[in-house]
Amino acid sequence: MKSMKFLIVIISFLLVVSCNNKIEKEIEALNKVLMKGHDEVMPKSMNIAEVKKELIASVENAPDSIKNTALELSTQLQKAEDDMYTWMDNYGKAMNDVKDKNEKLELYKGLQTEIEKIKALTDESIVKAKTFTTKQKK
Repeated sequence: MKSMKFLIVIISFLLVVSCNNKIEKEIEALNKVLMKGHDEVMPKSMNIAEVKKELIASVENAPDSIKNTALELSTQLQKAEDDMYTWMDNYGKAMNDVKDKNEKLELYKGLQTEIEKIKALTDESIVKAKTFTTKQKK
């Protein structure tokens, strides 16, 4: 009877260790994806201020309707930049402050979805602003 209890305890322990290892591997894999997303978006995000500066300069003497379009594009650029900095803050908290592995895994999954959206918004905003700026210079 004692050997049966011992066997159950050992099997339970091995299952817990196995699950923890699986979760740790998932966290590690997602962390690589998150870092890759960050490394793709961050340089673009850091360039947003320059894109906005060129955008605003291109409509300096334009009619109000064109200035309003530039303002909308500038607002979209600012949102992309703000979203990136919020994402980085949330990523830092998930990485450093969350100790529960299941919770961290779920946060990382959400961060993966967010960085994909931020990448799309950043790319789209920059392209629209640069296209608009180019048209204004002609």
